Amino acid sequence: MGKVWVRETNASSSRSTTGRVIALTEEAATLKGQLVAQDKKMNMILRALQMSGLQIPMLALDLALPSTFQLFRTADTQ
Repeated sequence: MGKVWVRETNASSSRSTTGRVIALTEEAATLKGQLVAQDKKMNMILRALQMSGLQIPMLALDLALPSTFQLFRTADTQ
């Protein structure tokens, strides 16, 4: 009976972990979509400002990823 309980506990833990991975993957996809939308909006704003003749100096930002950053990819995005 002890072995059955251990298997059920492991299966439950695995389902919980899988569910969490799915939720985080969906959240990452949502955040990526939001970043794309914000990028498009920023480009529209910059174009409008350029067309208006305003001179806005653009700073060169250091957007390098931290050395500890690892890109998360799911199997369906490769």
